[in-house]
Amino acid sequence: YEQGDGPEFNSACWFDVKHDQGLTYPNLPYLKDGSLLLTEAGAIQRYCAKKWCPELLCDDDAEMYGKAEMVSGVVNDIKAIFTSHTYLMGDGDKKELADAVMSRFARIAEELSGSKFLIGDRICCADFVFAELVEMMEFVSDGEIYKAHPSLEAYRNRMFELPNMKKALEEEKKLTFNNKCGKINNVV
Repeated sequence: YEQGDGPEFNSACWFDVKHDQGLTYPNLPYLKDGSLLLTEAGAIQRYCAKKWCPELLCDDDAEMYGKAEMVSGVVNDIKAIFTSHTYLMGDGDKKELADAVMSRFARIAEELSGSKFLIGDRICCADFVFAELVEMMEFVSDGEIYKAHPSLEAYRNRMFELPNMKKALEEEKKLTFNNKCGKINNVV
């Protein structure tokens, strides 16, 4: 579903059909996998992990599971603040956004200075969300995020060099961070 161009940013292509998709809670993104219909990014992410890469859930170890869930909450909080700013900032000032959220990366960056991934040497679902968030922050801060927090650049590079991640990034169509009506956007 592609939103129309501005200034009206027509969303009829989705809104005209969203209640005809068989979704319990119609929303984007959604996943259809056989008879299963899911909405909500987090639910989709965890379902895909459970089905195709269950080790990302860390549910074989209660302590690691707890840490993975905790960091997922922290990452999602930062992402929610970041994303809302990209839509609500009046003139789309990247520097204003970078200044507003830069400090929120400090604690995670500190933890990553001694860790390979968000919960240590083990990768979890939240790592994929956070890697995208770091890349978004690189764009809005014009790279200043890496000067303030060098561990984030090493982390981003580590994530993007994972064999399947690297392959996917090379093969997929370049997409924007947000839809067309976002005040701040970029093609990744």
